[in-house]
Amino acid sequence: MHWNVDPVLVDLGFLQLRWYGLFFAIGIVLGVSALGRYFRQRGLPEEHANSLALWLPIGMILGAHLVHLVFYEPRSFIYNPRRIIEIGSGLASHGGGLGAILALWLFCRRHGQSFYRYADPSMLAAMWVIPWVRVGNFFNSEIYGTRTDLPWGVIFERHGFTQPRHPSQVYEAIIGFSLLGLALWLNRNYARRWRPGAFLYFNLFTYFITRFMVEYVKEHQVFDPTSPFDMGQYLSAPIVLVSAYMLLFSKRHNIVHPYEGAGDVAPAALNSGTATSASTPSSVRKRSVAKRR
Repeated sequence: MHWNVDPVLVDLGFLQLRWYGLFFAIGIVLGVSALGRYFRQRGLPEEHANSLALWLPIGMILGAHLVHLVFYEPRSFIYNPRRIIEIGSGLASHGGGLGAILALWLFCRRHGQSFYRYADPSMLAAMWVIPWVRVGNFFNSEIYGTRTDLPWGVIFERHGFTQPRHPSQVYEAIIGFSLLGLALWLNRNYARRWRPGAFLYFNLFTYFITRFMVEYVKEHQVFDPTSPFDMGQYLSAPIVLVSAYMLLFSKRHNIVHPYEGAGDVAPAALNSGTATSASTPSSVRKRSVAKRR
């Protein structure tokens, strides 16, 4: 298959609309639309979801750009500082996740809310963005894979290639849509059975471990060409390990034992707009009764 799509969808001279920007916007709109619904399902303030609908994308974009510069273009800080303000060029998914998490943490700290109760629905909303970004990468003919003889190999003509390569962007888009489907299924069936924070760490684990594997068919991006791993794998490995520990061994966020109200308040029923007394730990209710006496 030959691929040579112009990354610019519409050129008005003073303004360009690119395929990547279009697909990124689609993901953001879908994620923002879902965020309020996930907050309502857990009995969380919908006005906070409306505020986060602005701050999470900003944190995501800024974090993605800065981490890209730090790990993939470190020389630009010295030799081309203009790159710092070129927000639309150079985005790293690891930085996007870090930026969104930092923005959420600052928001929760400012409003005195539980970070993990807010992190679960926010992570679910973010899962809508991931696959659309990879579709945009494919239309940009970027983040392509290594050479391959497989029948679905793609010749990216915009880079002057004459041999087919792995369409790694397509691989990641398919994985992203599959993980989104899995996240939605888990949210429907396990939202009241998993501890706060479990959805955050589970989705981080599944995305970055698949990202680690796809890196094997991508062009090698690392400072040392003799390294057995590329930069994407070095950045993914710590996230995978921390998430696995939290899911399997952490007392507050693990998915091994059924949730019994320890730690943060349990999520509200999915069909309820507000938390019910059933979602309140029995020990908290007993203390409340004792105080009234």
